[in-house]
Amino acid sequence: MKAFLSAFSPVANFRHLFIRPSSNLPVLDGFRALSMLLVIVFHTCTIYASVQPEVELIDMIDQGGWLRAWVWNGDKGVDIFFVISGFLITGILLRQIDRDGHIQFGNFYWRRFLRLSPAYWFVLLIYVLLGLPNVNNAWANLLYVNNFLHYEDQAMNWSWSLAIEEQFYLIYPLILMLLVNNTKNPLRWMWVLFGLSFVIRFAIIMLDERIRTTPGSVIAMDAEYHAYHFSVLYDNLYTRYGALLCGCIAAYYYFHHEASLRQFLNSGLGKVFEFLSFFTILFVMCMPVLSRQFDGQTELGVIYQTFSRNVFCGAVAYLALVCLEQSYLSRFLNLIFSSRIWYPLAQLSYSMYLVHVFPIAVLVQNAVPAMAKYPEQYDYTHWEAMALIALYGTGLTFLLALIIYMVIERPIMNLRK
Repeated sequence: MKAFLSAFSPVANFRHLFIRPSSNLPVLDGFRALSMLLVIVFHTCTIYASVQPEVELIDMIDQGGWLRAWVWNGDKGVDIFFVISGFLITGILLRQIDRDGHIQFGNFYWRRFLRLSPAYWFVLLIYVLLGLPNVNNAWANLLYVNNFLHYEDQAMNWSWSLAIEEQFYLIYPLILMLLVNNTKNPLRWMWVLFGLSFVIRFAIIMLDERIRTTPGSVIAMDAEYHAYHFSVLYDNLYTRYGALLCGCIAAYYYFHHEASLRQFLNSGLGKVFEFLSFFTILFVMCMPVLSRQFDGQTELGVIYQTFSRNVFCGAVAYLALVCLEQSYLSRFLNLIFSSRIWYPLAQLSYSMYLVHVFPIAVLVQNAVPAMAKYPEQYDYTHWEAMALIALYGTGLTFLLALIIYMVIERPIMNLRK
């Protein structure tokens, strides 16, 4: 009983937010925190554009150009989440294989369930009690198959990524154990699976005439096409597992080939790849692919949709290894991403992702009418308004996530030890 009560200690649980364990990989905290902030900005701006009657999303995208394209590419924050998840899960599994000679599947699945489901189901219950859209389909969220439903039929439609992760967790340990036990070079087969992820995306795009021929700008202009594109290409495990596998491959190199990895990272070619990865991330984030300026460039659209996400995730994974192994750019990158200021935000990132849409939606729905009714008092440009909503939304999301962390997430993590 004492151990049970101590798991809910508010003082101890609050301290966990600021005391970073020695086993922690600091750079991953920075990546995780940044990815959460990107998602908040992305959803703030897209929700604002959908509610503000004076705003057309495509016009905002066109006006923003390359300088503000990172806002509309903020959904890549989820891809960063996937990379980190793949890295951490592979580390857990490889340590278990090294220690026991096999994966304890029951233990692994039970611990994953305790880590993800209680907080998720709590937020889902609130969603249902509030009577928000598609609550009759909340059963799919409980089973982590909500991404199998059409986008317009999903409850908590931002939680599709959780379904992908759970589905990946279900399959990946079996594949990893199979590769370790039955192949001489598991890494080679992981690379083959990664290559297959490009083939799958390319095949789906080429076999779907609508996606192959429709300009990217239509995603921002036509809600029906956005839902179609989302359901066919965006929220399926088989079209997104490449991001998770980037983290898995990086972890395998880090845990089982560290000496050769460090040697390569500090070689001339390794340094070239560092800069290529860095500028690839900048290019992907700053390219306004949904802008009408790319209408008519069908081949470019096919290439971008086939390669961009996996290449972006590969670059993120490579730079994470650079930071972990103290290579050429690591001092600069660690200065940004390994700072202790990211740790509390990283610890709360899961709960923040679960709840962030609620405060953003409330703020937008109140801010837009107020701006229209009192233009003298709220004399903001749309960009200024979105920035303020994102700022307030981040603060409120942090507070809501802190409550869930203190009451549900951290206590259960304490009890599962």
